[in-house]
Amino acid sequence: MAQQTDVAVQALQGAISIENTGLETYLRFARQTNDITGKNMFIRLAMDELEHQQILTRQLNKLAEGKQWQSENIPLSEIEQVAPTIRDKVKRIRGESGAAEIDALNTALELERKAAAYFRKHAEIIDDVNAKDLFKRLAEWEDAHYDIIQAELDAIIGTGFWFNIQEFRMDGKF
Repeated sequence: MAQQTDVAVQALQGAISIENTGLETYLRFARQTNDITGKNMFIRLAMDELEHQQILTRQLNKLAEGKQWQSENIPLSEIEQVAPTIRDKVKRIRGESGAAEIDALNTALELERKAAAYFRKHAEIIDDVNAKDLFKRLAEWEDAHYDIIQAELDAIIGTGFWFNIQEFRMDGKF
């Protein structure tokens, strides 16, 4: 049991570090981004990362007090609610965006991919059901972040896809 607690504490500390890095990175990107849609997206992502960090810190504190993992009811985030339903092309980014915004989005994609992988890995190695559920749920949340960032990147680059839906056809037919 003590060994599982040590593994859980290390997993939580690593996860909190990941969330803090994401929070700092997204706030920096928000300051650097000129496009208001992109700026708002990075602010929303930073807010989610802060919420993740708070959830993980609560669990870490419980374990430090000798208590068991507590079940966390984590509702869908705003991003998770919006990401799969946005279909209106009017909501896309308009205008030109510099390479800095594209680099920021690519960095954000990598952060989200790594965070989701970290949470999935720890969901598998920790025995506690509540811990597994928490890490799985956080991985889902990071997946939603990845999707919204990819959609933002696709809109800027003009790939013709929005949330993996083809916006136009190369043959000119709609």
